[in-house]
Amino acid sequence: MENKKTNPKKKQGKSLTKRITGWLHLWLGLVSGIIVLTVTLSGTVFVFCDEIIDWCGGSAKYVQAPVNTKKMSPEELLIQFQKQVPDRRAFYFDTYKEADRSFRIASATKPPKDKNKEKEAKPKGKGRGPRGTFAYHYLDPYTGKVIGSTKSYEFFYVIAHIHAQLLAGKFGKTVVGVASIIFFIQLIGGLILWWPKKWNKTTRTTAFKIKSGTKWRRKNYDFHNVFGFYSLLPAVFITITGLIMAYKVLTDLTQQAFGGVADAHTIAEKYEPEFDPDKKALSFTEFIDRNFKEIPDAKQIRMSIPRNDSSTVYNVVAAKFIGLKSITKGKSREVNKYTGDEIKYPKEVLMHEVIEHMNFDLHVGYWGGMFGKIFTFVIGVICTSLPVTGFLIWWGRRNKSPKKTKEIKNIHQHRKDTQHEQMA
Repeated sequence: MENKKTNPKKKQGKSLTKRITGWLHLWLGLVSGIIVLTVTLSGTVFVFCDEIIDWCGGSAKYVQAPVNTKKMSPEELLIQFQKQVPDRRAFYFDTYKEADRSFRIASATKPPKDKNKEKEAKPKGKGRGPRGTFAYHYLDPYTGKVIGSTKSYEFFYVIAHIHAQLLAGKFGKTVVGVASIIFFIQLIGGLILWWPKKWNKTTRTTAFKIKSGTKWRRKNYDFHNVFGFYSLLPAVFITITGLIMAYKVLTDLTQQAFGGVADAHTIAEKYEPEFDPDKKALSFTEFIDRNFKEIPDAKQIRMSIPRNDSSTVYNVVAAKFIGLKSITKGKSREVNKYTGDEIKYPKEVLMHEVIEHMNFDLHVGYWGGMFGKIFTFVIGVICTSLPVTGFLIWWGRRNKSPKKTKEIKNIHQHRKDTQHEQMA
């Protein structure tokens, strides 16, 4: 008995796999933490862009519809918009089936005209550049008067580019791509570290539940550990769909795997009508009437406005609801501007668009309506918190007082000695 007491069985330490994983998990997290936090936070905010843009529109989304009065044509409304806001260029508009809905125009500020065009084409300031600053303007469809505007479009454009490239072009895109790969490795490493050595009642409780009545350091550890596990699979899925968009090689492999084609846009150009100066394009009204008839459930139509007369294809979207990057119960089509007919692209070109949109919808949560958005938003909040809670765990351990550390070690040693005595 004394021999067992004086030579207690030593507790096995962490396996080599867990030690290596723990080291990588720590240092990869410290290196990429601020980038991951920025990317996940911006992506989480973007999830509800449609709802926020709609809210920003406020009362300007609606008008008092006069009795027995027709709406002005899109061409007339665009002319009125240009008169009232001459410094902006419209690039698409939204019109609605309801009589009391206003006419919405998406536009960008025009680059200043100057002899020194190269110098003026690059104005300083956030959100500025050759493309200009984006905004939505709401017009009364019966009078053509601008009744409201919002730069929420610009806000989410900036948010999307923070998410994709940190507003730093190709270099930023590379940094985000590398950070996303690290985050993927972190998720797998986190699962290895989370996995208990033995499964029993105590380890199950620790692994799946946050212990109540504990101090903030233990609470923070539990948040990182438990919520990290629950969000693992969807976080991995979101990361993979993001990497597919970030890296062309993954984009091309995905297209080929699901029946699409990598160079879809080049192939598509061969099937588009040639410009003919003697032919007259159909009016926007004709396109709108035709699409409302062909898609009975449609309440909103969005039409692109070509930059020049030589463009022969219009993008027309007709759906129950059309958001910044989402379509609900509808369809997006490329149509011949002379006939209004949909361009007959090859199957693989059409599949390219389906795969591209599906991957985006899976990434941002548009796959399941409001439920999908809420689910993705919650996962985004958890992923955003992981670099913070992980840093606090490391900081807490690094700055733990020697006295407290010694006390904890004595408590653990006392528990081990008591267990060995009971076994003896």
